[in-house]
Amino acid sequence: MDLMTRAEFEELVGDGDGTRLSLFVPTHRVGTTKESDEDRLRWKNLLGAVEDTLLKEGHERRDVDELLAPAWELHHDGMAWSHMADGLAMYLTQGWSASYRVPLELPELAAVSSGYTLGPVLPLLSDQNYVVLTLSQKHVRVLRGSRDRIGELDLPSVPEAFEDVFVADGPQSDSVPRPNASGRSGAGGAVYYGASSLDNAHKEEVVEFFREVARGVDEHLAGRSIPMILAGLPEWVSIYRDIASYPHLVDGAIERNPDDMSADDLRIAAWDLVSSRLQKENQRLLDRLNEQRGHGSGALGVDQTLTAANEGRVDTLLMTTGGCYVGNGAPQVVLPLRSPEDYCGLADAAARATLRNGGAIRMVEELPKGAPVAAILRY
Repeated sequence: MDLMTRAEFEELVGDGDGTRLSLFVPTHRVGTTKESDEDRLRWKNLLGAVEDTLLKEGHERRDVDELLAPAWELHHDGMAWSHMADGLAMYLTQGWSASYRVPLELPELAAVSSGYTLGPVLPLLSDQNYVVLTLSQKHVRVLRGSRDRIGELDLPSVPEAFEDVFVADGPQSDSVPRPNASGRSGAGGAVYYGASSLDNAHKEEVVEFFREVARGVDEHLAGRSIPMILAGLPEWVSIYRDIASYPHLVDGAIERNPDDMSADDLRIAAWDLVSSRLQKENQRLLDRLNEQRGHGSGALGVDQTLTAANEGRVDTLLMTTGGCYVGNGAPQVVLPLRSPEDYCGLADAAARATLRNGGAIRMVEELPKGAPVAAILRY
């Protein structure tokens, strides 16, 4: 899965004169051949619907072909469809495209406008998403999760096991050091241990192993603010906290042997920590919103929120988790805003303006008066 950073979102927030296309489809994780074929067919049908719509809107065939070329290239890449996540998002304009495999259930949706549609992937910016790092000498895993889903990330820079850093000392090794996870070899590049010492590794060796893990994890998460939860025996968790530099470690941890836990076991345990943290933070934000509204400030509803966002006054944009962009099993092509009643498009515009002006976005279950969007204001 791909980790969309705040910086990557900020690349998508501007409006422009050219056509900007946002594509979303649900997909299967490492699906069977049949499931991969189903995903590709879904993508093909969505692209066909976009082509028909753009041509009917008066776009030139040459421009439509150029715009959709990266999307069709992805369609023809059979290997790519064997390694998807829960959803696929792709953004295109003339001469540029970006695609993301995300741990979210996405609708079959194409949105054509002067700005990209962010609503379906905005949960990636909130603390509803997290990373779990399992601390184990036998099987280190880095997983990206949410309330309902979790999947392992493929991070070549993170050693998966103790022997990836410490090379066995014995006849089979021929005394030749193997490069460790950071690529170093030779003197100081590999540490040797006896054949029976893996389960009784000295603490300094364990520290060095987890230091290599931390280097790889920090390299991948650099510039991101997604919460990270540690899973491991209490002594391993303590060691890792002492050496880690990633600033968004969650205070609590899953303190048990992660080798005995499936990915779904980790999801359930992680969500207990995340949901408790979210409930406290969301209640604090809602209390702050109500306090601002009591003083005649604070924005509630699409019109007030969009105005404040465009003026750069939004500190935190609050959006409900449902309502917009819900899949109905058939491809939808959404054209540019046609009327003020299109509150989904207006809420999306408020999100883009909030990000453009340095504000935060938080997803909540419910807002006062059933509003789909609200904002805590800077002034």
